Amino acid sequence: MDQAPALNMPVSSSRRTIDRGHRLRLSLAAAAAVLLLASLGLYGWDYYRLPIEQRPFSPKHELLRPSGTIGLKLGILGTVLFVVIFLYALRKAIPWLGRLGTAKHWMDFHVVAGVTAPIVIAFHASFKFNNIAGVAFWVMLAVALSGIAGRYLYAQIPRSLGSAALTYNELHKQEREMAEALAGQTIYSSRQIETILHMPSIDAVRGSRAAVVLGQMLVLDCARMFRLAALRRQAVGWPAKASSLGGFLSTGDDEVEQIVRIIRRKASLSKRILFLDRAQRLFHLWHVVHRPFSYAFVVLAVIHIVNAVRLGYF
Repeated sequence: MDQAPALNMPVSSSRRTIDRGHRLRLSLAAAAAVLLLASLGLYGWDYYRLPIEQRPFSPKHELLRPSGTIGLKLGILGTVLFVVIFLYALRKAIPWLGRLGTAKHWMDFHVVAGVTAPIVIAFHASFKFNNIAGVAFWVMLAVALSGIAGRYLYAQIPRSLGSAALTYNELHKQEREMAEALAGQTIYSSRQIETILHMPSIDAVRGSRAAVVLGQMLVLDCARMFRLAALRRQAVGWPAKASSLGGFLSTGDDEVEQIVRIIRRKASLSKRILFLDRAQRLFHLWHVVHRPFSYAFVVLAVIHIVNAVRLGYF
C-alpha cells in the first residue's frame, strides 16, 4: 500500500501532543460525569422512585431533596456547568479565552457540559418539575437536545486544524488523493467499494427539506457502519469475523484495516461535500433556534436562584 502515506495531512508533533492532551481531558471529564450520574442514580434509586408525599419519611430526604445537603450542591454544580457552557460563546468576546484551545476543543467540552447539566439539575430537583424551576428544566432540556444536533451539524462541515472551514477545492483535492490510494489496492473490487461510496444525487439533496436533509445524513452515517462491517467480513476468515464482532471492530489484519480506514474517510468526506451547502445553512439556522432557548434558560435560572436565596436556602 504505497499510496497510503499520501493521505496523511502534515501534522506537527506539537499539534498531535495538544490533540492527545485534549482527548485525555475530554475523556476524563466524560468519565467523571458518567461516574457521578451513575453514583447518584444507584444511591438515590429507592428515594426517587417514592411518591412525592412519601419522600419526607425517607432517611435520604434531608440529603436528596432540592434544598438538602446533596440536592443543594447539585444545584450549584448544575449552575457551574452552565457557566462552562456559556464560556463557549463568551470566548469570541473575551480575547484571552479565545486563545485557550481551538473552537473544536471548546465545542467538545461545551457538549459534555451541555449533556451533563440537565441530568444534574434533574437530580437536584429530585425529578419534580413544577413552577418556574420546572419551566427552566424543560427549556434547559431543549437547549441540550438542540446542542447535540448543533454539534452533529458542526462536524459535517470539514475544517482545517485551525478550525477554518475548508473550501470545495481543498475538499475535492483530499477526495482525489483517497481515490488514488484506493485504486492501487487489490483486496476489494471497485463494485464492492462503490457500494460504500454511493451517495444520493445532488438534486435530491437540494430539493429536500431541512429535517429530511438531517435525517439523510444520519441514515448515511449509520448505514456506513454496517456496510464497512460487511466489507471486513468479506476479506477475513471466521476467526477474525468472530473476534471483530462481525466486522464492527478491527479484524487485526493491517492491510484490510488500512483500506477500510481509507474507504471510511472517503465515504465520510464525499457525504460532507454533498451536504456541505445544506449543512452550513442548517448550522446557521440552528443558531437562530438554539440561542433564544439558551437566553431564556439564563433568565429563568437567575429568577430561580434569586428566589432560593430570598427564601434562605443558601
